[in-house]
Amino acid sequence: MAIKTKKKIVKKSELFPTQPNRFNLKIELKKNKKAFVVGIVLILIIFFTFLFRSFFVAAIVNGEPIARLSVVKALEKQGGKATLDNLITKKLILQEAKKRNVTVTKNDINAEIKKIEENVKSQGSTLDEALKTQGMTRTQLNDEIRIQLSIQKMVNGDIKVIDKEVDEFITANKAQFPENTTEEQMKKQATAQLKQQKQQEETQKLIQELQKKAKILHIVEY
Repeated sequence: MAIKTKKKIVKKSELFPTQPNRFNLKIELKKNKKAFVVGIVLILIIFFTFLFRSFFVAAIVNGEPIARLSVVKALEKQGGKATLDNLITKKLILQEAKKRNVTVTKNDINAEIKKIEENVKSQGSTLDEALKTQGMTRTQLNDEIRIQLSIQKMVNGDIKVIDKEVDEFITANKAQFPENTTEEQMKKQATAQLKQQKQQEETQKLIQELQKKAKILHIVEY
């Protein structure tokens, strides 16, 4: 007589006991990926904070930082208004120059720099040393020269020095000329000084006119 045996049902999990659950695996992978990204972001934040720390911290005194923003605020209190007014004036000059199609070329700037270099050299120094003393860079010097040349090109057309003015200037300032100065040299120097004076007067006049016509909105008041 045949004996019937009961057939055992084997579960899939029993056949493959070491196979991980796919759903749990996906969750684990997502967690690992997220942790990796967060780690990279933190490393980048630390790196750039160290690299650009001078943007946030001006100095560290016995382990305590002095924020750069506090330095900026202190400087603004001391000369914020004068600095802002100066920047506004420069902006007005450049806007007016553009309006009048007045251009200052690179050659114009280089010619002025050459004059400055020769003047500084005659005093036994170099341009870089002079700029360092003034706390300026070459870029800032170029910007200042551009402003000055723009003004000169706009006002020089209105400047005229006549012989009578030169003669009057020499008579009034004759004692200030060196003994061996010739009449021609005196006239040349007098003309140059009178021209410079008139240039300053016309410059102030132009700036006042630009300020009067301009629509200036002060976001920050000092």
